[in-house]
Amino acid sequence: MGSNSFQFPRQRRLLLASDYSHVFKHCQQRAASRHMLLLAAANDQQSRLGLIIAKKHVRHATQRNRIKRIVREYFRQHPAHESGDFIVLARPGLGDLSNSAIRATLDKLWRKIDTRNTLS
Repeated sequence: MGSNSFQFPRQRRLLLASDYSHVFKHCQQRAASRHMLLLAAANDQQSRLGLIIAKKHVRHATQRNRIKRIVREYFRQHPAHESGDFIVLARPGLGDLSNSAIRATLDKLWRKIDTRNTLS
């Protein structure tokens, strides 16, 4: 098989409904764009990512999977936050964006979170 550097291990993911509920309940920062919403909550472990890409907003499975791949790759390559739980929610029209437009949107949202960094 390939290198382990491209894996997204379980400990870096939000897996349980309670993990997602914690972020929604204790959200300290949020950054929004027309196509995405990023929520952030502090934790005392390593940073974790959760994705909510609803079929209602992104119709085709191939588009949903492409978006998930891009967001995971971005999160893995930009470890800007030492600890915190993050959720990326898709909004209508996200599936119509190009890969570079999705990355640009993620850049914009992460910069908003970085400039207001209170997750310590």
